Amino acid sequence: MVIKHFKLILLSILLTVSLASWAKGFTITPTLTVEEQQRFKYYFYEAERLFQNEEYPLAYNLLQFCYMLNPNDAMVNLYLGTFLEGYRQSDKALPYFRRAYQMNPDDLWSQYTIALFNSETEDNRKECIRILEAMTKKQSPASGSPTDMASVWDNLRQAYTATHEYKKALHAQDELDKIEGYNGMSAINRYRIHVLMQKPKDAIADINRYLEEDPTNLQFHLFRIQLYEYIHVSIGTLYPAYEQILELDPYNALVLNNYAYHLATHGGDLRRAEQMSQRAIQIESENPTYLDTYAWVLYLQGQKSLAEFYIRRAISLIPAEKVPEEIQVHLEEIIGL
Repeated sequence: MVIKHFKLILLSILLTVSLASWAKGFTITPTLTVEEQQRFKYYFYEAERLFQNEEYPLAYNLLQFCYMLNPNDAMVNLYLGTFLEGYRQSDKALPYFRRAYQMNPDDLWSQYTIALFNSETEDNRKECIRILEAMTKKQSPASGSPTDMASVWDNLRQAYTATHEYKKALHAQDELDKIEGYNGMSAINRYRIHVLMQKPKDAIADINRYLEEDPTNLQFHLFRIQLYEYIHVSIGTLYPAYEQILELDPYNALVLNNYAYHLATHGGDLRRAEQMSQRAIQIESENPTYLDTYAWVLYLQGQKSLAEFYIRRAISLIPAEKVPEEIQVHLEEIIGL
């Protein structure tokens, strides 16, 4: 049920609020009487207790009482916004996040900007970016912690990327690297941005740069081989990259299959292609693509009967209307149509 997610959602959001914001205490409206102030605090702390006990509807009702008494308390608004977010009522949650931010912009910018961005409306996303950009000018290690600045730049990178402002996204990553240093996440972020920019060579350069620091990182090798295959690099570049992956992961079925198929279709060692393809279907025996590769390698070696068995098996695993053209061509060639 949605309600069961509240504790995780609220904790994840509230834990991002700095201790300083809690130390500031409540924002008590001056017009509240002493009795109303005491009632407000009682309701708030009781709501927190109920929340910790997972009595969410009761906690939510008490927070609404708190809001009626003091609609300008930042933490009450933050809680209510988060509850509504948990109920999948984002449009109703946004005004509460906005009011929380207005009451405490230094500490509650993250929740508000995330809510703005997730609303997916152009105006709200522009507002999200405007706030984050303003924070980069306002904050510095002298006035805000490096961790705060890193979060600002990281959120801004994500916002720029999602709105296709890729050069700005790369600049945001540059600023983030100045704070946290270059690392694997930096490399992945740059790689993804360059892929979105349709600059695969730049994306490959991002991967190669990181592999110089961590040459055994399998995930980065896999990122690179996908790009190599996409831009059709030379055999002299592609095959060593396949070999590096198989040294790290000898049972990577995808790489075994792709390497075998490339050998078979580019005049390579058919015997080795057969061995690798056979290993791939041993790992994933119901994968029609791998079965097709194996059938084609066998056919090129002159083993037509065995090739026909495997190509028909591959076809049997695919709905008739979804058989890829390449597999259909292989079938017709093998059975002699």
